[in-house]
Amino acid sequence: MFSFNYDEDVSISLPVINLDAKVLFKEIQESKNEIAPWLPWAKEMKKVEQEAEFLAVTLKHFGAGNSLNCVIFYHNQQVGMISFNKIDNVNKLADIGYWLGTRWTHKGIMHRAVLAMLEVGFTDYQLNKIIIRAAIDNQPSNLVAQKLNFHLDGINREAEKYANNKFRDLNEWSLLKSEWLANSMKRS
Repeated sequence: MFSFNYDEDVSISLPVINLDAKVLFKEIQESKNEIAPWLPWAKEMKKVEQEAEFLAVTLKHFGAGNSLNCVIFYHNQQVGMISFNKIDNVNKLADIGYWLGTRWTHKGIMHRAVLAMLEVGFTDYQLNKIIIRAAIDNQPSNLVAQKLNFHLDGINREAEKYANNKFRDLNEWSLLKSEWLANSMKRS
């Protein structure tokens, strides 16, 4: 099973359906008002079985090499998820998606979870580019990209349809392996 400890507080791991579905479902329900404006699927999540089915699908996609969906742990507690939504092995790139339960925000958890995914992506998957797409008005998600020195490549206009049947513009942020390596050298 894939698991990566970023530090003593934060780790990411492939989901274990019978251990994670119930806890993640509860986090989604408790955080629905904050998550749903950016992730419309949160409103549709009404039963723990739906979360279990989603986790099973992510494991199949992982097995096929198409994506990597991980549970975020903080002090060994499931607090959200982070993923390479789609891995493009030909072009050596992937896009990161993530959510965090509301009660776990403002603790630096997502920052460290993204750093863990960068390590895995650039080292294990040998990616050249990692992308974060965030609605232009999703301040917390854009702040994650900014703090991690992602480059704002531009705005993708009306790129994503949301639950209200309106389209939103997305900021597209990217980080190249060469930039990540240069930043890693500065930290050493």
